[in-house]
Amino acid sequence: MTLQHLAIVKDGKIELLEPVSIPEGTKLIIIPMSLESDTQERESWGNWALENLNQCYGEDEPEYTLESIKEHNPDYERR
Repeated sequence: MTLQHLAIVKDGKIELLEPVSIPEGTKLIIIPMSLESDTQERESWGNWALENLNQCYGEDEPEYTLESIKEHNPDYERR
């Protein structure tokens, strides 16, 4: 499973912007990127993300309904 978390570099160290639960000893891949207002770069990263997201779901992936959920996630806030 791949998760994404935003972080910044402060005094030469990587600092996550929000607390996360990552097991001790987990190996990470760090991809430095700028979140500046460069529209072309932002579109490029957006396209890259969509291409990789599309690899996660096959064409025969079933649609999951709310009724198919067996266990409620109490941390999920429905909007």
